[in-house]
Amino acid sequence: MSFLRTDNKLRVGGQCFANSKTPQALVDYHLSHGFSAAYDPGVEDPGLVEEIKSAYREAGIVIAETGAYAINILDTNLELREKNIEKTCRRLERAERVGALCCVGHGGTVSTGGWFAHNPENFSQESFDTTVSIIQRILDTVKPEKTVYVLETESRLLPDSPEIYRELVEAVDRPGFGVHLDPFNITSNPRRFYFSGDFIRRCFRELGQYLVSCHSKDIKMVRDSQVHFQETFTGDGDIDYKAYIAEIVKLEQDVPMMIEHFPERQQDWGYGYICEQAAAVGVTVRNAELRPR
Repeated sequence: MSFLRTDNKLRVGGQCFANSKTPQALVDYHLSHGFSAAYDPGVEDPGLVEEIKSAYREAGIVIAETGAYAINILDTNLELREKNIEKTCRRLERAERVGALCCVGHGGTVSTGGWFAHNPENFSQESFDTTVSIIQRILDTVKPEKTVYVLETESRLLPDSPEIYRELVEAVDRPGFGVHLDPFNITSNPRRFYFSGDFIRRCFRELGQYLVSCHSKDIKMVRDSQVHFQETFTGDGDIDYKAYIAEIVKLEQDVPMMIEHFPERQQDWGYGYICEQAAAVGVTVRNAELRPR
């Protein structure tokens, strides 16, 4: 679970592109890239998992997230739904074993065979209520003590706004359910895009007390006859990172910002951009001094 902040430094993590998964290789990679947080190392051997956890603790590296992405907990095929709920339970158990701050799942889509289908029923009261009961069931089955289950914010699925996410947290009413914030995924209209700092501050007002981890990437607006948004790497878009960083370091808990799913070169460039934006608001990025100049 989240832990209390001891200073105003920003904790940043990202993907590990090391050639080896020995504990020392993983620690060396993270520190040499200025990271103080890591994704799930993705190894299965229990002994090696414990060695990696120990090495990370000694180096001050937090395991931020175990993924349970793209699992449709609202699948309309009830047999598949049950399998997906079971799969999510196993991923939450995995997060507990590796000591991750959270296990990141997705809200469901009212369809079958996929997880990201467009459907107005995704936002119905029935879908909300079913999502709540399934999350409660997952948590009551696994009973996590070291980690929390969270949902990735998405525009096509619940939760699609900070207010809806807060309603979910309150309805689930379990200490094992928290918040993961990806404001980029729900920057879904020009108002949120143009005034992204205001939108980010709104997200933190609603969700800050429950937040355990968040994502870093960026968004561009494609200005043609039908306005739409294009995901890109950190710093290559127009989201207000100064507001994002300032809100994270205000929190009582030490919430890591995790750079996600772009090639290593773009990840490194994005890390540098985070450092620049942090400096502009008087924030230091933890371990940034360890990166080669």
